[in-house]
Amino acid sequence: MIKVIIYFLILSSASGIYSDADVFYCYEDLTDDELSEKIKMQPLDQYIFLIVSPLAFMCTMFITYSFIKYPNTRKMPGDIVFFISLSDAILCIHWFVTACYYTVYGESPLSSGPFCQTNSMFSIFAGTGEVSYNVVFCIYIRLTLKNQFKVIPKLPIILHSLAWIAMISIPLLAKFTHNNGLSIFGTCSFKYHPGFPLAGIMLVFCYTLISLYTLWYFNKAIPDDEKYKEIRDTFGQYYYRYIKGSCIIWTSQAISFTLAGFNCSYFHKGILLIFITIGNSAKLCTPVVLSILRYNEPTIKDQVKRLWRRVWRRDNVQSELLHDETNFYDTIHQNLKFDLVNTIIFCIRAVCKMDVPLETSDYEFHNINLVRRYTDSRYCNDSILSNDIARLKSDYNLTTDDFLEEIIYEIDSKGTNTEKSLDLKLLPSTMTVYTPKIFQKIREKDAKMINHFKSFDLVANQDQIKQFKGPDGGKGGAFFFFTHDNKLIIKTLSDQELTVIRKNLIPYFFHISENDTVISPIYGIYKLFRQNVQESINVVVMRNAMQIPSMYRVRTYDIKGSEHSRQVLKKNAKYNDAELRKITLKDIDFQNLEQQLHIPQQYRERLRTCLVNDAHFFGKIKLMDYSLLIIKMDWYTYSQNNPHIREEEIPNYFSSDLLCIPSINATENGIYYHIAIIDYLQEWNAQKIIEKHTKKAIHVNIALDTSAQNPDDYSKRFIEKVAYVII
Repeated sequence: MIKVIIYFLILSSASGIYSDADVFYCYEDLTDDELSEKIKMQPLDQYIFLIVSPLAFMCTMFITYSFIKYPNTRKMPGDIVFFISLSDAILCIHWFVTACYYTVYGESPLSSGPFCQTNSMFSIFAGTGEVSYNVVFCIYIRLTLKNQFKVIPKLPIILHSLAWIAMISIPLLAKFTHNNGLSIFGTCSFKYHPGFPLAGIMLVFCYTLISLYTLWYFNKAIPDDEKYKEIRDTFGQYYYRYIKGSCIIWTSQAISFTLAGFNCSYFHKGILLIFITIGNSAKLCTPVVLSILRYNEPTIKDQVKRLWRRVWRRDNVQSELLHDETNFYDTIHQNLKFDLVNTIIFCIRAVCKMDVPLETSDYEFHNINLVRRYTDSRYCNDSILSNDIARLKSDYNLTTDDFLEEIIYEIDSKGTNTEKSLDLKLLPSTMTVYTPKIFQKIREKDAKMINHFKSFDLVANQDQIKQFKGPDGGKGGAFFFFTHDNKLIIKTLSDQELTVIRKNLIPYFFHISENDTVISPIYGIYKLFRQNVQESINVVVMRNAMQIPSMYRVRTYDIKGSEHSRQVLKKNAKYNDAELRKITLKDIDFQNLEQQLHIPQQYRERLRTCLVNDAHFFGKIKLMDYSLLIIKMDWYTYSQNNPHIREEEIPNYFSSDLLCIPSINATENGIYYHIAIIDYLQEWNAQKIIEKHTKKAIHVNIALDTSAQNPDDYSKRFIEKVAYVII
């Protein structure tokens, strides 16, 4: 590149293309007319724009057309590549129109004239879009590799919004501050300014750092083994070339802009005008070179090849061939997610091995190293009384140290002979198991209905893992995985929720162990750290309230006791049973469809007392926002499809008869209410306080019964509106 510039300088000097008379002094106070006469686009630049711009436009539009032709390429990150190409296409039109203006009128447009003002806005808009969407691409790669187990709600909308905010605000800011107009390059864009322009160099520097970090993070996040070798090589080769190409081109532009500014301000040498031509040529290289490099982008590579054959070779390639909805990055995401699930299940089963007698466990766990440690005492509840400590020792053979214990499992990728025979992949990781003795005690309480060791059998869970689509945890985007026997759920936890359960574990253990409760119990809490990846994943194992396949679910209700925004079904809309099976309904829907639970009288007072005690418990440890989950399950149909199941055996699926109560409604033969309190790890914090008062302000109603309430008020409302109304 340097040699080319040197040769160009010598050739230009010898041929007299540039002269000192063409250089103007930036610090002169020039009118628009004078500026139009001073800033001239060299004939060579005009010809470059006139000839190369249409070719560059065709390169960008070929990619753009592939997105129009094949809809499955429009999902992220394909849509990012689409907007980058579209931005380049707009820039090509801008350069071509500018060259045409010079050709027709023989002079520069007026900086404040309609043509230059309009043209500059399009130029700044498209240039900002090109840079913004390249940065958005880096952000997308980083987030998707970081969050296999969490959906970021409306991620495409967020990323596109960031880019479009920049694309709209920067041109408007330039317009309002009078910084758009005739540039030193002879085009209409950001208006020229005397002095040393650092913005371009800093922009290139920042983009280079972001891009190189993205490439480094990708190589760190993707396991270094044969399964992922092709993925690493494909992305690495493409993105390295793309980064290299874009950085060289943009650096050339930044250096040319800087030297042209110095020449205008200080040097006043005609020969240095060559850097304006170099800068303009570098601009045109962006859509040409980067479009060619984008043809190898893993998301659109196959589509571009098919389109090329279809357009130029006239092959009969039908768009129906492109029916696959997955793309390169989906494949990475899915593979990592499956392997992470396998790794988590493998480790949880290793933990649960202590639950079964040694002679019945023929399962060997090779290459797992154990490290035992204790956390600091802040997780031991300060309100624990001395008689409670004595009771732990006498009744449960436990000490407060057991509530601080952690065991670290170090997992390599070799796994066990069983995994090897199935060609399963375990990711090198460490799994922290919190307070294993405590949760083993809780598991023992439900040992008759749930065998954790069998539920987490890797081989038996493979169909579940392969069918697993991704996070489905409502608006929070949490990850849920249901074991093959429908007994247990693996769910992700936030760091805040992890802290809440750990610091309240002693009172939680007493309440779960000693009371008739419908709180969905926690059977284990774990934190997974992947090797070479900084982020951790918190997961919790809980009982699945359904216990039988979801196809037998009739209705699902999430009840909080609030009425504000607690209705899912639209008024006057009609829903069939199939549609209602798939929807989680809320308080007002329950009032409209059920009014109350139709359960035998002998259960009613027991369940009400149980809910009151549970609500008082949550109020005592300052938790709120929990829900009463009510699922109507069709045990009659389930037993018909599984003849070995008899009605008298239904209680064997539950640790308490309050968790599965038969309906006495004459029209609901064989329907049972599955009942559990869920989502109970939310503290009353600043976020919830702001949520409460914001909703009241928006609705201009100080008495608005929002879902978010302080723990005491929440407990009181739960008792009044749930325990004493729907029960």
